[in-house]
Order: sequence, then C-alpha cells, then structure tokens
Amino acid sequence: MSLQNRKIYILVCFYVYLLIKAVLRKVERAYVLLGIPQKLTFKIKNKIKEVDIMEMDNRTVFVISFVLIGLFSVYLGTAQNVPLGAEKADVVRSEHSNNSLYIPDSVDAIAGNLTELDITGVSQTQSWQGYFGNVTGEIILADASGFRFYDWSVAEPQGEVFTSVNSTITWTDINCAPISDDPNYRANWYNFYGMIESDYDDINDTYNYTNHPEFYVGYTTLNNCQTAYTFINNASQSTDFPAVLLASDSNSTLIFTAILEDKTEGQRQGITGYDGKNYDFQILVAENGHNADNQVTPYYFWLEIE
Repeated sequence: MSLQNRKIYILVCFYVYLLIKAVLRKVERAYVLLGIPQKLTFKIKNKIKEVDIMEMDNRTVFVISFVLIGLFSVYLGTAQNVPLGAEKADVVRSEHSNNSLYIPDSVDAIAGNLTELDITGVSQTQSWQGYFGNVTGEIILADASGFRFYDWSVAEPQGEVFTSVNSTITWTDINCAPISDDPNYRANWYNFYGMIESDYDDINDTYNYTNHPEFYVGYTTLNNCQTAYTFINNASQSTDFPAVLLASDSNSTLIFTAILEDKTEGQRQGITGYDGKNYDFQILVAENGHNADNQVTPYYFWLEIE
C-alpha cells in the first residue's frame, strides 16, 4: 500500500471510530430518555445471546473499525487497476550511431606557424538507450486465470509505458523516484549504471524537468516527478513525449515511464517524433556502456491503457 493510501486508510478508520462512538452516545441518551433497558434493544431474535454495546471499551470499538475498513480495503485492492506486463515487445529496428556521417575536418599545417583552433564535435553517449514506437492494446475484463469475459480494442491508446531492469514491481507502492532528493538512492543507481555525479549525461542532468502532465498508476496520482523530453524533428523541446522517473517497493526500484502521445482525434497516428515519423512514445533509459562494457541489460515492459 502506498504512503498516500495508508494515510487515507488511517483517516477513514479514525472517522469510523468517531462515528461509532457518536452512535453509542446517542443510543445511551435514548436509553435514558425512553427508559428502555439497554440489553433489550440488542437481543438477537432467537434470544440465544445478548450483546451490550454500551459495555464495549475503546479498544473493542477500534478493533471493529479496523475490521470493517480492512474488509473494505481488501475489496478495493482486488478491484484496483494496475499496469500489466506487455504481452509482446517486438523489435522493429535497432540502430547505433553511423560514424561515417562524421567526416573529419582538416587544417593545413605550415612549418614555424602557430594556429588557434575552435573544434566542434560530438561523442555517442555511454549512459543511455532510447526506446520509441507505437502501442497496440485492449481493455479487457478477465478473471484470475486470464479467461476473458469481454474486451475492447483501443483505437487511440492513452496511458503509460513502464520499463525497468527490475522484473517485479509492486504497483500499489508507487512514487516519484527520489534521484535528486536522496543521495543514497542516487548513489545506488549511479553505481549500477556506471555513472558519476560530474557526468554531463548523468540521470540528474538528463531528467531535469518536473513539468509532466498529471497521471495515475492504479489509484496513485503522480505530479512533479523528474522528467526528460526527447527530441522532435531533430530538435530539442519540452512539451511532448514526457518521460518520467518513478520508484516502488520502498524506493528499491527505478522505473522509466513514458506517457503515451496520441493527439489526432479519431486516428491512431501518434505525433511527430525525433526523426519526423509518428510515434506513440519516446523514452530514455539508462544503460552502462562505460569502460568498454558491451554487456546487454534486459529491460521489462508494462502497459497501463486507459
């Protein structure tokens, strides 16, 4: 249960407790005004057992409150929508930087001469992988064994794509990833991805916005999480394709999240992406390619479709 849900749970329990106490006071006053024996009202029809609710102490009332709310929360928990593992994540294409595009410039050398130079160049990152593409999905009504009662094809999928190196996520315990706020959390993931604080392309310098649209994971509302915006038409921007950092399981995981884009009403076209083609999502995920590390890292994908 997330911190927000725990707070709501405790608050509701407290209000139920107050409600029961208030009812007890009203009943007690009614006994006095009407002269009705307290136990008479609470006799069970078969007269096997009598219950005097006025003799309940605070602890008993609190136990009743928690039992009632506990049953209610179990019901909510079974009905809660959470992201589901992606059934397929087919690779359409995968490319690396084309070194032949970067032709070296030349400067003439003259014996005895001194020449000041301004040199401009690029270097491929050793810290990031980009995922982009389109989403096809359905909204389903299914039982615990996966048998479908009904489904609805989604022509314009809205929702989120989630990906993480963690293969299991507790989706009822979601919050913003505390990369910038928690030095220990940041150090753990920087060590995992081979990053250091002074890197220009570390996580903090990449996910350096907090202006993503509000969205939900299950019943948890997410706002002001660290966000990155990938390019559109080979140019930087900070409006479309927000990618958001989340955490779960007491901040032991790191989840890269893409909010789906689909802005053409009645058509499943996505919007213009980094290369001028239409996509539903673009997302940056961290990967360690430092010190000639060429080991691949599996990322697991989930979808939440609205």
